[in-house]
Amino acid sequence: MYERLETPALRLEADTSRVPASIAGPAWAERWSVERDGGSRPGGTETATLVWRSEGGDRIRRDWIQVRVRRDELVPVAKGRLERGERLDSSRISWEWRRTDGMRVQPPSADSVEKFRTRTGISPRQIVWRSQLERLPVFRAGELVRIQAGTRGATASVEGTAIDDGLPGSPARVKSPWGRTLVGTTEDDGSVRIQSH
Repeated sequence: MYERLETPALRLEADTSRVPASIAGPAWAERWSVERDGGSRPGGTETATLVWRSEGGDRIRRDWIQVRVRRDELVPVAKGRLERGERLDSSRISWEWRRTDGMRVQPPSADSVEKFRTRTGISPRQIVWRSQLERLPVFRAGELVRIQAGTRGATASVEGTAIDDGLPGSPARVKSPWGRTLVGTTEDDGSVRIQSH
């Protein structure tokens, strides 16, 4: 049940020492299955449901089993002190297997770390969690940016000046060529899309 959730960066170990050696199902049950109640990041104590079914597939009975799941992940670890706002790069981190049972937030993937900067200071040997990072801005305040506006049928773009740093997917204020302040969404390509109504 847990093996299919493992990945090259995630190992799971289920402690079944508290699970009974055998469970007797109803005499008329033809088959059974085990289901998880956990989310996509198993860890800690989970309840597995043993479902007994009739020959026709109807559910006859359910039994609940407590399973302790240990999660080890290949995570980025700070080699030295990382200051707030520092650009993350592979030379400042190492990838190590660590026990992450209590952590509900997923760490960043190995191929994405260089797209981030630190949101907080991070101590040496500490795991670098996704919640401690923010995407690098695609433009800085004061830089020229392309402003796009339009509807499904037609779009127009002009050059404006960024008032804020542009983080992909986040709102940003820009000044249009005619001096008006507009608010739009920062795109991955460095443009700002203004929603037209």
